[in-house]
Amino acid sequence: MNKLAILAFTLLVFFSTMLWYLANGSLNEYLKSQIELQGHYYSGQSTNVISSDFSPNTGIALLEQLSIGNLQQAQSILTIDQAKVILSRVQSDKQVTHIDNITINTLKLNIETIADNKTNIDALIEQISLTLASDYPELYPAISAQIYAAKNPDLNAEEYAKKHPEAGPIVEHTTSKNSRGKPQQKMTITAIHINTLELNLIQDNHATLTEQKDIKISAIGGKSGMVINQIGGEILLSLLNLAVN
Repeated sequence: MNKLAILAFTLLVFFSTMLWYLANGSLNEYLKSQIELQGHYYSGQSTNVISSDFSPNTGIALLEQLSIGNLQQAQSILTIDQAKVILSRVQSDKQVTHIDNITINTLKLNIETIADNKTNIDALIEQISLTLASDYPELYPAISAQIYAAKNPDLNAEEYAKKHPEAGPIVEHTTSKNSRGKPQQKMTITAIHINTLELNLIQDNHATLTEQKDIKISAIGGKSGMVINQIGGEILLSLLNLAVN
């Protein structure tokens, strides 16, 4: 996986591209490219968006036919037929973009067992979590401690924590050198609604499809917002976790 600090819906993080100060024509291409770049960053799989259309007059963006590849399997692991993103009419902070609502018409997750009772969804959740913990270790202390321990096998993290409780979680750098001292654009999402969730369980070349209606995901980013490059990964995790919760 190459380093990029967002599908920062990726997806999904793809909402990071709501920079309405760009020209309308170039904005749509920029939005589409950012969704695909950030989707690939977090998932490690090809990400495609057929079209994106943002209207600065209404503050609404429509994303059509988003898909994320499936760990060398034939079908995409995640597909979204249409997503409507509604920006808040009130943007009180230039550094924080507020989104009132994201409505996904149909979200489909294709679930397959790949090894040792682990599914492709489990593997992707683990991959995204590791990427987030590597980029934002202070926000994921448990995972970042595991990463640090793996890099430093001679260090007993538990013993160190007992002797030095003031040290907190063991992390390397919490901020990349090129972003230190620079304000980072943030985003907050009040709610995500999914009209139809399709879970397609594939076992022994047999598929079983189940549907759930009217799924709601709680706010992402809180009041102060998350940096744009992170919020895409958080959205992806929220969507994928619908298959395991």
